Amino acid sequence: MAEIIYPRRSLFSRILGPALVTVGITGVILGFALSNSGSTDDIRVEGNPVIEALFPEPDAEVLRQTSIGIDLITGYEAELTINGVPIPPDQINVLRDLENPRESAQTSGTFGSTLNKFSYQPLEGRAVPELQGDRNCVVAVYWPLSDPTDRASIEWCFTAL
Repeated sequence: MAEIIYPRRSLFSRILGPALVTVGITGVILGFALSNSGSTDDIRVEGNPVIEALFPEPDAEVLRQTSIGIDLITGYEAELTINGVPIPPDQINVLRDLENPRESAQTSGTFGSTLNKFSYQPLEGRAVPELQGDRNCVVAVYWPLSDPTDRASIEWCFTAL
């Protein structure tokens, strides 16, 4: 029987080729992991016990008449500024009690409930009649009712279509 002779493989095909393929696959996996790491879990909200939610969510795409706001734990107050325009307190809806959803910021609400949502609805005749068609940014300043001088803020941006 004739003996089969295999040609000797080069250094590239034995070592460098598989190493480059491994590096390429690792790079693709790492790229996907990094691109998805901040899309839904905002560390500024996740790591802040005072803020329960921002709406719309950071980097979301929304309509120009979408409500904007912040949901805080009970015992906090908030102010909103949208695209550099301060929103008057009487235009911010404060939901503190499910039994009275039309509660306004002027009446302060009841604090027996766990709700504490501050929202602004863009409408004609208001401080911001509609969101800009493109990137919009909101700054929410919030503070505990027990110490109004202890203020903190958070900024987030989203896109209005």
